[in-house]
Amino acid sequence: MVVASGVLLVATACGGDDDAPADAPGDGPATTERTDDATTPQDSAAGQDSAAPQDSVTGDDRDGGSAVFAAEQWPECLNPVTSCANASWLVWSVTAHVLPRLMELDVDGNYQASPVLVEAPSLDNGLITEEPFTVTFPIRDDAVWSDGSPITSEDVRFTWRAILDTTGTLSTAGVDLITDVDTSDPKAAVVTFSEPYAPWADLFGGGTGFLLKADEFTSTDVADELLDAIEWSGGPWMLDSWGAEEAVLVRNDAYWDADRVPLLDQVTFVPREDTDTEIIALQTGEVAAIFPQPSPGITERLDQDGIDSQIAGGVVFEGLWPNQRSPQSPILAEQAVREALAFAIDRQEIFDTVMAPIFPDGGVLQCAGWVPTVGDWCGDDFADVTQDVDRAAQILTEAGWARNDDGVWERDGTPLVIVWNTVAGNTRREDVQALVQEQVAGFGIRFEIENYDAGELFQNRLPTLDFGMGLYAQVASPDPSVTTLYDRSQIPSDENGFSGQNSMAWDSETVTDLVRLSDRQLDPAERLETIRAIGAEVRADMAWIPLYQLPNLTAWRSDQLGGPIGDWTSSTYGGFSNMYDWYVVE
Repeated sequence: MVVASGVLLVATACGGDDDAPADAPGDGPATTERTDDATTPQDSAAGQDSAAPQDSVTGDDRDGGSAVFAAEQWPECLNPVTSCANASWLVWSVTAHVLPRLMELDVDGNYQASPVLVEAPSLDNGLITEEPFTVTFPIRDDAVWSDGSPITSEDVRFTWRAILDTTGTLSTAGVDLITDVDTSDPKAAVVTFSEPYAPWADLFGGGTGFLLKADEFTSTDVADELLDAIEWSGGPWMLDSWGAEEAVLVRNDAYWDADRVPLLDQVTFVPREDTDTEIIALQTGEVAAIFPQPSPGITERLDQDGIDSQIAGGVVFEGLWPNQRSPQSPILAEQAVREALAFAIDRQEIFDTVMAPIFPDGGVLQCAGWVPTVGDWCGDDFADVTQDVDRAAQILTEAGWARNDDGVWERDGTPLVIVWNTVAGNTRREDVQALVQEQVAGFGIRFEIENYDAGELFQNRLPTLDFGMGLYAQVASPDPSVTTLYDRSQIPSDENGFSGQNSMAWDSETVTDLVRLSDRQLDPAERLETIRAIGAEVRADMAWIPLYQLPNLTAWRSDQLGGPIGDWTSSTYGGFSNMYDWYVVE
C-alpha cells in the first residue's frame, strides 16, 4: 500500500498591513518540472489557514461574478498525455480544474478518494488484492461528465490505453505495469498489475493523473487531440476557451459535489511570464491573484494595502540538470566534469543569496529526488558536496584536463565550456546563473547562457534532449517513486517517441533496477532502504546537483477576492486549486 505522508509546515501571511515575518519551511514521487515550470509529473500538498480578511457575506450572496488571474508560464497545448504536460502550469491553470481524477491529495498531502470514488481502495476494504495485485476503484453513481453522461470504468480503461498508445506520451511509468482494466461493472474499474505497484494512487489521479472521457475519442492515440480545447469536463470548471492570450473557465453546472461547485461564474487566466510584469499586474489590479515563483524582494514588493500573500514550503525542488546526451555540451556525459562542477560552485552561497531572504528556514537540499518535509525519504547524500576548488581541480586533473593559457580547463583542444539553459525572464534563476558564473570565473569553468521561454524549454527542448545543462525544478509527491526521473526507459528517444522524463539521459542499469524495485515494495521500511540506495547512486555518479527546495507563494487582491485563498499554497495542484470557494468582494 502507498504510505501517504502529511506535510508539517509553518507559514505566515504577509502583505497589506501585516508585519509578520514571512518564515516558512517546506515540500516528494517526484517530479512535475513536471517543472514549473517545474516539469510535471509529480507531488504533495500542505495547507495553511488563509490570512486574508474574509468578507461577511455568506451563502448565495457570494455567488456570481468573475476574476482574472495571472499564469507565470503558458503551456503550448492542453494535452495532458504528451509533453505539453511537462509544464506544471497546464495542471495549475486548466487540468486540475477540468479533468477528474480517482485518488487525490488533501490539503496536508495525504492520499484520499476524490469525489469520483465511493471510497479509497485498501487491503482492509478488499478493494486491493496482493496475488495478483489488483486495485478496484468504486465509482460514485452520481459522478458524471459535464454533458450528464456517467463517468465509468470504460473511461479508466481508455485513459490507460491512451497513455500507452499515444505518440509522444510524456511517461508510461506504472501504467505499463497494468495488464487489464475490467469494465464488466461500469461503476467499478478493476485494475490488474503484472506486479505489486506501490505508487498506484498516482495513476489516474494523485498529483497530476487524470481521466479522459472515452466517448470523445475515436482512437487511443490522442497525440493530435486536446491541442487547444477540452470541450467536456469532470471537474468543478468547464474550459470555455483557450489560446495564446487567455484561458477562460466557467462553472460546470453538472458537477455533483456540492462542496466544490464554484461560486464565481468565470475565471480567466492570462499569461504574465515575466516576474516583474506579473507582480505589477497584481499591484495595479489588472489581475486579482498570482502564484509566482518567489525571488528575493518579492514579499517587500507585495507589502501594500489591498494585497495579501501566503508563503509556505512547496512541493518543488530545484537543481542543475546536466544532459548526458547533450549535442551542445557533450562533455556533460563525463562524471568527472559533473563532479568537478559540483565542488567548484558554492551551493550554500546560492541558497543564502536567492532563497534565504524569502525562505529562511530552508536550506541547501542534500537529497536527490525528494524534499525534507515529506516523509523520511530525503537523506543527506550530498552533505559532503561543499565548495572545494582544490578537490575540483584534482578531479579534472586526474581525468586528463589541464588549464590553458587563458586559465580555462581544456582537454584535447576542447575547453570546459558548458551550455546552460533556464527560463528566460525568471529573475531568481537568472540571478543563480550570474552568481555561479562569478563563483567559477577564477577556477576556469565557463558557461554559455542560452535561455528560453518556458514552453520552448519544457515542451520542446527537454523532451528531445536538445539542451545543455538545465536549471529548473521538479514537482514532488508524497509517494517517493522516482522512476520517471531515473529509469533508463524514461530517457526520451526516437525509439520511444520521445516519451519519458529522464531528461538527464542518465543511463544506469543499477539505478533502473533500484527504482523498479522501490515501486514494487509495499513495506515502508524495505522501501526506505531502497530509496537510500538510489540517493547514494545519484550522488556517486553526480547525475544532477540539488540546490534547494522551493517555497510556494500565493498573492491576491483582498479588496477584490474573498474566501479561503492561500489554503492550498503548498499543494501540488497549485495555489488556485480551491478557487471554486473564492468569491468577489464588493
